[in-house]
Amino acid sequence: MSEPDKGRQVGKQTCRHCGAENACKLFEQSDGRITAFCYKCNTFDPLKDHKEDNVVPMERVQNIDLNQIDSLPTKPFRGLSQETVERFGVKVALSEQDGKTITHHYYPDHKQGKLTGYECRQVANKQFSAVGDRQGDMDLWGQHLCTPSKKLFITEGRCDAMALYQSIVEHTNEKYLNKLPAVVSLTRGAATAARDMTANRQFISKFSEVILAFDQDEAGRRSVKDVLKVFPTAKVATLPLKDANDMLLEGRSKELYQACVWDAQNIRQGEVVDIDDDLIEKCLVKPEMGIPFPWQTVNKATFGIRPNTIHIVGAGPKAGKSHHEYQLISHLISLGHTVGMFDLENAPRMSALRVGSKQAKQDFTRPDREFPTEVVRSTLLSMQGKIRFYDRGASRDWTDIHTCIIELFLHDGISLFFIDPLTALISRYSASEANDKLNEIMTDMADLVNSYPITIFCYSHVNPKAKGLTPHEKGGKVLATEFTGSRALQKWAHYGHGISRDQTDPPLEKENISELYMLFDREFGQKYKAELYYNQDTTEYLEVGYDGLHSRY
Repeated sequence: MSEPDKGRQVGKQTCRHCGAENACKLFEQSDGRITAFCYKCNTFDPLKDHKEDNVVPMERVQNIDLNQIDSLPTKPFRGLSQETVERFGVKVALSEQDGKTITHHYYPDHKQGKLTGYECRQVANKQFSAVGDRQGDMDLWGQHLCTPSKKLFITEGRCDAMALYQSIVEHTNEKYLNKLPAVVSLTRGAATAARDMTANRQFISKFSEVILAFDQDEAGRRSVKDVLKVFPTAKVATLPLKDANDMLLEGRSKELYQACVWDAQNIRQGEVVDIDDDLIEKCLVKPEMGIPFPWQTVNKATFGIRPNTIHIVGAGPKAGKSHHEYQLISHLISLGHTVGMFDLENAPRMSALRVGSKQAKQDFTRPDREFPTEVVRSTLLSMQGKIRFYDRGASRDWTDIHTCIIELFLHDGISLFFIDPLTALISRYSASEANDKLNEIMTDMADLVNSYPITIFCYSHVNPKAKGLTPHEKGGKVLATEFTGSRALQKWAHYGHGISRDQTDPPLEKENISELYMLFDREFGQKYKAELYYNQDTTEYLEVGYDGLHSRY
């Protein structure tokens, strides 16, 4: 989407599509219309016709400070009482013409309980802008007012939170109001509901029951589905009108109270659909190739790295498993993708050095190699923002890693994840428990990739060969049955890859060459076999026959 013809820039606002603050610039067109264009999500928004005096001038947005807002009055509006508005700290600006008409609302925002900014809402045209620091993760709106209790109510908008709060106070018997109700709202609307809630997971966990009272429109319903993927036990309130504030304005406060406090229900997340026009249209979308692997033979067989898939890579010790991982990550970040790396055997320092070695084509990990410190620094800086490392000191528990993957996807937009080794997740279990636990983990992982458009690469050790068979260190081929928990991996992973290398006394033409091959392909039943050469000087791990590599070196 190209940006609109630029007229006079007259203001800016929070994007109604992606939620980015101040990324949506407002332009006055030659015919007097005001249009908006978001430089974050490249969305053009043809706003309703309105005059310039309904737009917050840029200088006003930029110059007003928190102290000025704090000195503004508090007034009731939209059916909300003075007491309710005061409790939530909402300030208003009054018309300079009559001194009575409310022109702007200012909703206070907090980070870790500290006031850092305000969201400004223009009454005339419902446009939003930001004052102060509203970047990054914020507390749920109203969170600082809540004390732990049984129920937490979460609305989509701030006026809805105040309306629901007022309704609960009004219709709860006074003898049961020993604690004021805990009611909060999202900070950036429906589009980032799951992100807002995930960022405040610790606060939400203090309540035994979470009730979602989102808007009853398509955006609200989508947000409920997204949130239930992360908070599956949350209950959902169904309202007869669009939102809680509409219920209050229509004099249906008691119905609002009943719907949220008593009638909210857990809803099924699984859906049954028929063949209809919508499903047919989805089926008519032509399948696309995924992100290319760095190895052409693998790329052709798998059709690239596609979302909603799990890859398992297995090898014996020193066969090239780690080089496969680091080469693939280096390749992906060179293409401009960002990855999440769960290297459970190494600290982030070593993981960064090994990926950096692939990027710089020189080994930063060997003490017998000389390289300028500035080369290491510049290489690592070039990777900044392209790779996020999980610190294994935090936890090797799958539950924590599962949560971190969701947060990296929702907060950072990362969709490519690497877990090495998978067996570290079950290392503390006995042999009899390990297979059951791995089956549980893989089932959960399959649900995860079905819920989000992500790809997970898992690297795994394999069990030794049975007596009498060629061992892995002598080039014995990896079998799918040799993975720990092999049944679970074959059942839930979409692809299985094996790596073999003769480490004893290979012929000269096979020195430093590994064989990479498909163990199983649940998607298409494809097969492949490729030779990868490890260059000790450049640390590259590339396919023989491609990239200028030949069978002899």
